[in-house]
Amino acid sequence: MFNETLLGASSPVLPIDCLKLNKEASGGTRLRLVSPGTTIVLQGTRRDATVRIVEGCICLFQQLADGRRQILDVLGAGRLFGNALADTARYRAAALTFTHLETIDINVERESIEDELRLMLHRSHAHAILLGRKTAAEKVATALIDLAQQFARIASEQSDSTTFTLYLTRADLADWLGLTLETVSRCLNSFKRGGLIAFKHPEIITIADEDALRLLAAGQPSLGRRPTAYSQVISQP
Repeated sequence: MFNETLLGASSPVLPIDCLKLNKEASGGTRLRLVSPGTTIVLQGTRRDATVRIVEGCICLFQQLADGRRQILDVLGAGRLFGNALADTARYRAAALTFTHLETIDINVERESIEDELRLMLHRSHAHAILLGRKTAAEKVATALIDLAQQFARIASEQSDSTTFTLYLTRADLADWLGLTLETVSRCLNSFKRGGLIAFKHPEIITIADEDALRLLAAGQPSLGRRPTAYSQVISQP
């Protein structure tokens, strides 16, 4: 089977039940390396099929009837997804980078399942608030903080900044935050000019002023130490 991927090219559709032994991990865990753009179809697989992300990035999304796409969540290392957690017939999962997945036994890892369910509920509530109440600049700031926490690179002890790999394209961010591609790009460039973030390459983002970015995400930019540095940012609708 083949399907159109997030990157616009054909890529294999990988059912969870097709997770065969790729390499042996401790305890005989089954690992599978999934390539970028691969859509993981959860429908029609075992009722309890569930996997953990060992390394990489997965997005959960729902395709709307008119062809638009809503990204529901972005998952990094340690996160779980699968039939034991939700009605997976309603959404799909796609790898945004090379990603290692491991199958888990839900009877053995019940505590992990419960923790993931609580986290999913918390993130779904936060995302509903983001979509319904936050401005464009607040949405993008919130997303950057979230992604930095999930995908931060090892930082130097001498630096207060946080650098992370942005696996999402600008279009992916737009589909996650309910914005247009142009608005996302405008916000990122405004953040850069205001000194909140820095990037020379679109996929490598450095948060230069985390305090100011968090205040902006919370809708309180006036409490920042350098309000004039991002006054143009908060004017975004």
